[in-house]
Amino acid sequence: MKVKCNRIALHEALQLAASIVPSRTPKAILQCAKLQTIDNQLVVTATDNEITINYHVRQVESVQEGASVVPADRLTSILRESNDDVVHLEVENAICQVIGKDSRFRIYGHDPDDYPVTDMDIKDGGFKVKAGELRRIIGQVVFAAARESTRYAINGIFWEPQGKKLRLVATDGRRLAHVEGDLVSGAKEDAKSAIVPVKTMQLIERMLHDAEETVEIVLGENQLKAVTAQAEMTSNLVQGRFPKYSDVIPTGSDRKITVNAAALQSAVKRAALLINEQSRGVKMTFADETLTLSSSTPEAGDAEIRMPVEYKGEEFSIGFNPNYILEMLRVVEEEETVWEFTESSKPGLIRVGRHFLYVIMPVTV
Repeated sequence: MKVKCNRIALHEALQLAASIVPSRTPKAILQCAKLQTIDNQLVVTATDNEITINYHVRQVESVQEGASVVPADRLTSILRESNDDVVHLEVENAICQVIGKDSRFRIYGHDPDDYPVTDMDIKDGGFKVKAGELRRIIGQVVFAAARESTRYAINGIFWEPQGKKLRLVATDGRRLAHVEGDLVSGAKEDAKSAIVPVKTMQLIERMLHDAEETVEIVLGENQLKAVTAQAEMTSNLVQGRFPKYSDVIPTGSDRKITVNAAALQSAVKRAALLINEQSRGVKMTFADETLTLSSSTPEAGDAEIRMPVEYKGEEFSIGFNPNYILEMLRVVEEEETVWEFTESSKPGLIRVGRHFLYVIMPVTV
């Protein structure tokens, strides 16, 4: 294989590939990326046997077609440190040469025939969504998913396509994020729901560059496929039954408070400055038109912050983990949040805009 390639474009592809390959594996070839010339494009492939991505680099000039399998981290490092606009790749006998104006690297790779066969033949249940819309709704739920929970099904995000809407739900058992996005082409009536791994969600986000680009999503029996103009990715799905999230969302709340998001974020940050691992809660007390946030730690001190809110009613207090509030506020774009409560021992419900819900369990303070 001999090819001239735009260094920045290839580096971008390799960065994505390097994020998939496992750092530790008994199969050294899985720590590699496969580079193959197809139709005057350079296709970069990476897999960990659960997720596979094909990234098409079009800023290339193919001199001699072929393929190479090289360690992803080494090639990525070379491209990152290079100052060349264009690099030359020459491959012979599983050795890949990376040639620049003043440099030449010889990387020992593997036989391309030994690289795992990747199957991306998933055809059922497809729908389309704008990249900007998909990036928005992924960002508004992925932070709330569990990490390595013993309840395996919540180590992922629940996808539920319905008509012209795509609903995503994530929970770690202490909070739940629920968001809806608009589809360009609606899902079929019998479209499958699925639990998608967190890592897959993060990789899809990284694939989305142009907000106006249309992304095709296909949900198979055991896999998801995402297709953009530059890349195709397949991922295994999380097996199991996602919790019945509708049972967790509070209804019939008799207290509703409108709070400015930016002001609340500042107040929560300040109220949490003196807390530690033993006293992780911030107390929120709502009275007429005022929210008072307070915290107390015996060995550190205490804090009290007041801010205006839209609320009329009896005084009401409830405690929350401040990190759970701040993580939610970082991903919403609207200026106002609406908080709904029933009792201080019951979960609180936060509404932002028309399509985002956040349920958060209280803590004792």
